[in-house]
Amino acid sequence: MKTKQELTKFTIMNWNVAGAKYLEDPELRREEFRLKINETLTRLVKTHEPDVITLQELVQFGPEKKNLINPPPGYKLHVFTLIDTERLSIRAKWDKVEHKGNWPKGTFFAQGNGFLFKEDLPHQPLWALPKAGAHRTNMLPPHYVEKVGLESGLYFGDRDTEPRAALVAHFVFNPRGIKPLDIFVVNVHLTTLTMEREGVPEIDRLATRVRLAQLDIIFDGIVSRYNRWKRGGFLQRGEHRKAEKWETFNRHEPVWIVTGDFNFTPTSVEYQTISNMNFMDVVPTKGAGTKSPGAGNRATLTLDYVFAGPAFVSLDPLILPAGITGNQVHDERVSDHFPMVAIIPVWD
Repeated sequence: MKTKQELTKFTIMNWNVAGAKYLEDPELRREEFRLKINETLTRLVKTHEPDVITLQELVQFGPEKKNLINPPPGYKLHVFTLIDTERLSIRAKWDKVEHKGNWPKGTFFAQGNGFLFKEDLPHQPLWALPKAGAHRTNMLPPHYVEKVGLESGLYFGDRDTEPRAALVAHFVFNPRGIKPLDIFVVNVHLTTLTMEREGVPEIDRLATRVRLAQLDIIFDGIVSRYNRWKRGGFLQRGEHRKAEKWETFNRHEPVWIVTGDFNFTPTSVEYQTISNMNFMDVVPTKGAGTKSPGAGNRATLTLDYVFAGPAFVSLDPLILPAGITGNQVHDERVSDHFPMVAIIPVWD
């Protein structure tokens, strides 16, 4: 049996759990939804045992700041707030939530994205270069995830101006005990605009421009910036340094997994842009899609993806297709987005 340090594959699950809609539902429907979403999540986790689960539209609520998601056994939940009732003064969204959901006046609300990590996963600080996944720094925060803003300006309480971010997590493995393999998971939820895909070409073009700018930050400001740092010898403030005893600069090419709710279709400019950068869509079987008109309905659009790469550098494009044929979207209709599970071969 392979240990975590002898990794040959990395399993990831992605799901937009529709927390924003949850907050607007009546109380009885909210509790029913919360029960179903957690039951479905626990069942999928038990079946597929993903190393990492990327989640979008997580919410917290009430004076206890209760989470929509309960971590399944063996997993740790990390939530990253993007909007809430304490940090942003705009009330437009929360007034609507209070009214539609019949919440008490002044209820705390928060919305964002997050992760579920296996508790034994060798999670590392983003810039750490350990010889093995077991190394920890002296500081022990609850997580080492870094949040990179994909901001557009002032938030007006609507989805057009909603703050967006990329969450970057780092894991270190030793596939054959020779040199470490760094795996980065980037969890994203890109912008969508009011009236998009409703026959208004001006809005569709604007939405594409916004998302392409966000992809520039993800692939230029995160992936390329890190890979350039590696190519340059891991300089520190522009200067070479000796590796610490627990470090090594002799490392495999890092694997990047960019996953989430991208809000674009497979025929879009955005999708082609990612493909042109040699990042591969590793969930080839999507059925009718990943997004439905509402919870309980069949999918009609594909907006959610798991991309891995770069091919030819970090992943062998000849080996990869044979290892991802079973990856698929699961027809679970609790949310208006469907969960997907991807097994990514990272070592032959």
